Amino acid sequence: MKVVGIRSLVKILSKNTEMQMPDSIGYKVLALIAALGIMIPCTLIVGFISFVMTEALIEVENPGGGMLFEMQILSAFSMIFGILVIFSVMFFSSDREHFVTLPIPSHHLMMAKFTYAYMAESIMEFMVLLAVFIGYFIAIGRNIGVLAALNPISIIAALIGIFLIPLVPMIYCGIFSLVLMAALSRVKSTKIFYRLSTIFLVLFAGLFVLSLKGIGEINMENYVESLGSGSNLLLRTLNIIFFPVPWLSNAISEGSIVWLLLSVAGNCGLLAIFFFLGKALYQKGLYTAASLGSSKKAEVKAGDIKQTSQYRASLQKELKVILRTKAFSGNCAYINVLWPVGAFLLFHFNGNKGVFAQFIEMYGEGRDRASMILLMVIIAIAFIATALNSLASTAFTREGQHLALIKFIPVPYETQMYAKATLSFMFTYPMLVITDIIICIYMKAPVYICVFFAIIMLMAHLISIVIGMWMDSSSPYVEWDDEYSALRGNLNTFFNMAIMMVLSFAVVILGIVLYELLKLPILAYYIIMLAVLIGVFLRLFVVGKRAILVNMDKMS
Repeated sequence: MKVVGIRSLVKILSKNTEMQMPDSIGYKVLALIAALGIMIPCTLIVGFISFVMTEALIEVENPGGGMLFEMQILSAFSMIFGILVIFSVMFFSSDREHFVTLPIPSHHLMMAKFTYAYMAESIMEFMVLLAVFIGYFIAIGRNIGVLAALNPISIIAALIGIFLIPLVPMIYCGIFSLVLMAALSRVKSTKIFYRLSTIFLVLFAGLFVLSLKGIGEINMENYVESLGSGSNLLLRTLNIIFFPVPWLSNAISEGSIVWLLLSVAGNCGLLAIFFFLGKALYQKGLYTAASLGSSKKAEVKAGDIKQTSQYRASLQKELKVILRTKAFSGNCAYINVLWPVGAFLLFHFNGNKGVFAQFIEMYGEGRDRASMILLMVIIAIAFIATALNSLASTAFTREGQHLALIKFIPVPYETQMYAKATLSFMFTYPMLVITDIIICIYMKAPVYICVFFAIIMLMAHLISIVIGMWMDSSSPYVEWDDEYSALRGNLNTFFNMAIMMVLSFAVVILGIVLYELLKLPILAYYIIMLAVLIGVFLRLFVVGKRAILVNMDKMS
């Protein structure tokens, strides 16, 4: 394997498939905000969870159980969400036709694409794993002493594990891709593969539900106890699938070089299987991908040619792009369902115990502080949900290399802009309203409060749409090879999330100032928050609309 040649290919792929940050102070500030507001808090939360779970499992003499469970959960999600990324990068990226004509061995190209996808998909996971290990070592140090916890072999194993743990699921994804593309040479359809991630997700969810059997009352304490006793079905199954991970966990918890070497050997063995399988099948898979792509021809039916309004036609075009593209439909449209489902599960399983029960009781007693906190949570959900689905912040990026058509099709810029904004509204706001209803039902909030929250959510949602579209129109990312690169490599999505985090934080600060310092009644706080959001939206709508239209005219 020519490492130097593969490394050069990885550099080329990285430059061609990632958005370059605009040379602007504003974008650099947003990058700093994103790091401080998203990446660091996420890693701190994960580290704290690792610390708490390790402390709990020390009592049942299984201190590494919590760390192992977190590593296996990360492995499972890496495989669920990585399968379509690997498939797209290895077989259906737009640079395929350019590379296959060059004198490059096909398996070298495969390893370069795999390495690029592995690095691009795992950057955040590296940080999360570092936090997992830090939380583990802090908990161990508190119980057996710092010097005993900082075993050199354990430290080395943890550092190696940061890079090895995301590797196994990605190798599995690559092997599945090779085998299924070989099978698709006769099937002539990619639908089977595109549904594979859904199948993995359903299997994972089923295993999680089965792992709840036999633990008694469903709560965190009992679940952690099942991890410590080794009876958790989900963990046992994942230990078999991702077999090098428990070996690495043993190396860290026991400070054993034997377990560390076994884990490294397991990863190397899987990588070797992937390499030699690619040497045999990747070229055939590329031919299959080319034949599948060439067989997809647009078939125009008489019923498709009919007169309609420009706005309706633009909206239909946006809907088709989202719903017919697996990357966009899963990551932009269907992801919004997680908010009402998450709210239901959170209140259903925790609403009558612990902090949740106390908060619901406080709200039912009419405590103003509880009402203030609930409103802040509602506003934060609306901001973050809109930014998270990236429908607004990829509004122009989704056009890709056809972005210039915006200027030349006989549809006014304003009509196209409203169609893109409507798309984000259609997929996001109804889910926000359902989430609002679920929260209000469990909190036993009056109907008028539920309606008020829906209006508040609408204002926050519209603000997020305007900011997202404004940013994406200013610097759209159009040189992407596949739809996953359009989402993963688009800095506008990341920075829009950073802005929404700042706005959510500003809401919290405003609430503290109005209620805690100025001692205003809760009704005044509600009215002021609504007035502020309406005022911000109206100002943004006027200024942002004008800026978006100017940016659309500059697109080429």
